[in-house]
Amino acid sequence: MNKQQNILIIGAGLCGSLLALRLGQRGYHVTVMEKRPDLRKVEISAGRSINLAFSDRGNKAMKLVGLETKVKALCIPMNGRMIHDKEGNTFLSNYSGRDFEYINSISRGGLNALLLDEAEKHENVTIHFNRKCKSVDFEKTTALFYDYDSKTEFIEDTDVIIATDGAGSILRKSYYLEKKFLFSFSQEYLTHGYKELSILPSDSGDYKTYKNALHIWPRGSFMLIALPNLDGSFTVTLFLSFDDGDYNFNNLTTQEKIIDFFKKEFPDALDLMPNLVEDFFKNPTSPLGTVKCSPWHYQNKTILLVLPLVSKFGQIIGITLKFDFL
Repeated sequence: MNKQQNILIIGAGLCGSLLALRLGQRGYHVTVMEKRPDLRKVEISAGRSINLAFSDRGNKAMKLVGLETKVKALCIPMNGRMIHDKEGNTFLSNYSGRDFEYINSISRGGLNALLLDEAEKHENVTIHFNRKCKSVDFEKTTALFYDYDSKTEFIEDTDVIIATDGAGSILRKSYYLEKKFLFSFSQEYLTHGYKELSILPSDSGDYKTYKNALHIWPRGSFMLIALPNLDGSFTVTLFLSFDDGDYNFNNLTTQEKIIDFFKKEFPDALDLMPNLVEDFFKNPTSPLGTVKCSPWHYQNKTILLVLPLVSKFGQIIGITLKFDFL
């Protein structure tokens, strides 16, 4: 691949911003288009993050782009899983018998902001926000965008298009709808979804429960998890069925039923969450699913790149990129 070529990346999340940084370091001309506002300049509403558990493989990606030290400053070590039973008893299950082996809790937004900052330091990298991709012509290597700021549409003509726009990828949609080549696609939703909640810091700004662990309340077909943040809070995620069981997302519609559910299943968590009901009604209930497709590229000019950066339940497990230009 010629380094004089222009590369368009669709999506400036964790995958897109990291890819832009790496390509920028290698000297390529990179343009990134993101449909959302710049998360560094506006307050992004909570509710869809599923905090990140950053492991060794994720750290290797940070070493690759020279950010290991800066990312470490954003991390909270988690030595193991803190298991909570229904009576409020806890048990710490260490990830390793060696003190230097652990995973880290890190803010998804904080990591994304750092990657964007570092990518923009390169003159050959340009990042645009509030620009939604509407379609991709993968034969001509062009993409149609709508600019929310100017209320206009425009076409971006480039040499290579890499889509890191996630489960709703427009490039994937274009592959499927255009029917120009044999393209297999499937999408399956789980019966469960997730809702983000929070444990706020104490009045003195301290952590209300043990800091250095990934807290888990396992309950068979559903569970609650909590990961620590630098400000003394915990990001809490409830994984629950939409329809099945005595309690599910479709019937947890009143304050009384939500409180009853947590009293029965997560009593010790409830004691830490006076803001539970407010969070529950404010934050969205989001689906979980699996998208599969093949092939994931077209004539080496467009690439559908869903990097193995975030695993089930939000764990960063690293990046494996096997393209010559990286």
